[in-house]
Amino acid sequence: MTDIESIYKKLSHAISRENFLQRVQEKVENMGGLCDELMAAMLVANELGFSDAGRDSIKIKSITAERGLVNFVARVISILDTKEFTRNDGTIGRVGNLIVGDETGKIRVNLWDNMVDLIKAEKIKAGNTFQISGYAKQGYSGVEVNVGNNGVLTESEEDIDVPVSNQKIKDIKDGMGDLNLTGKILEISEVRTFHKKDGNSGKVGNLLLGDATGTLRVTLWDEKTEFLNQIESGDTVELVNAYARENAFTQKVELQIGNRSIIRKSDAKVEYEEQFTPIMDIKADMNDINISGRILDIAEIRTFEKKDGTAGRVGNILLGDSTGKIRLTLWDEKTYFFDEVNFDETLEVLHAYSRENAFNQQIELNLGSRGIIQKTEKKVEYTEKITKIADIIPGESYSVQGKVSEMGELREFEREDGTDSVVANLEIKDETGSIRLTLWGDQAYVIEDLDIDSEIQIIDGYAKYGLNEEIELSIGNRSRVIML
Repeated sequence: MTDIESIYKKLSHAISRENFLQRVQEKVENMGGLCDELMAAMLVANELGFSDAGRDSIKIKSITAERGLVNFVARVISILDTKEFTRNDGTIGRVGNLIVGDETGKIRVNLWDNMVDLIKAEKIKAGNTFQISGYAKQGYSGVEVNVGNNGVLTESEEDIDVPVSNQKIKDIKDGMGDLNLTGKILEISEVRTFHKKDGNSGKVGNLLLGDATGTLRVTLWDEKTEFLNQIESGDTVELVNAYARENAFTQKVELQIGNRSIIRKSDAKVEYEEQFTPIMDIKADMNDINISGRILDIAEIRTFEKKDGTAGRVGNILLGDSTGKIRLTLWDEKTYFFDEVNFDETLEVLHAYSRENAFNQQIELNLGSRGIIQKTEKKVEYTEKITKIADIIPGESYSVQGKVSEMGELREFEREDGTDSVVANLEIKDETGSIRLTLWGDQAYVIEDLDIDSEIQIIDGYAKYGLNEEIELSIGNRSRVIML
């Protein structure tokens, strides 16, 4: 370790020993015990223009909280925000933050008070190399180096190589930190406010990013959410020093942008192409599903009361592709999309999730606030699969075609909730057999336009056991009756 006498030898021609020791002692006293004699000697040497006197430089990987005073050479990777704060004694303090690195790693450097002026005067720029002397301490997210008014931050001509590795989305796992990523913006959420445990309010917002390997949601907190007002879908962004954490609700890994992280626009070109799932491959409890489908049916929007007393909206669209069909449920604001579409148009549904309907055991898609639905010019082929009557078994939905062989009358009845409704029965037959149809509500009125031998097609009738344990089809609000 370099001692005080060794430092003085390097500047003895510029100052007397007595004066040098006096100034060292004044430094120690002025810093209230936060600086030992060795660091004070180095600071005096720096003031005299001998910035390298007494410095035994170490590498960043060797910096620990126990080392206290550290000297090292590093290149500035990024410059974070500067802030003002009020100390306990009522005075105003200032702090600015840097992320610096060498060939062995990266570390956060906190500049205090007058040192912040170097940032404001743009004397510190990303890519510059500096000789740094300060105190290493354990910070909120790891070891940090603090450089105060008596610290040292001088430019260096030393060539420092800082390896920067960009991760791909598919390689990011829960718990990973110090992540760098470049991605294309696919979706931008609204910023939400919430109450923290300390009673203060916070802000949170999200981005959905994509690259050639997949998609990933990014969460921004508090001041970082202001960035969401500066970007648009399709822009490219660069993330520095992010960390990965599993979302407790979705069980999907997301990136977090905290106060040590940087997010900024980039001119880089990112290749991204949505991966679409054939409808027949969709299983229950899948997430982040993309499909292209043709509109086969549009249900009316229903309103309901949420647990918090506010009004909600829900609606359904039946979509089909060459492999099958599936019902899509839209919630709240997403339901207004119904006003823009019509039968046989093609839609893209992005970032949906699948669930099994508890009533009919059918797999359905749901589109929440994070999903996207949009029209597309893609051509999607769909042919309704018509099942022969003899092949129908209870517990599934079927589409059938046949001629009317028997017709009942329209009957009124009272529902359990006290409202009135109607029901009617038909029997249809094809070359394999016949089956009874029970038509509920508005579907029942179709009998007014039918005769014996009328040919009809039933879309999505639900098969179950009816009277005398015979299989029948229940035709409700999710079914369609088409006269041929």
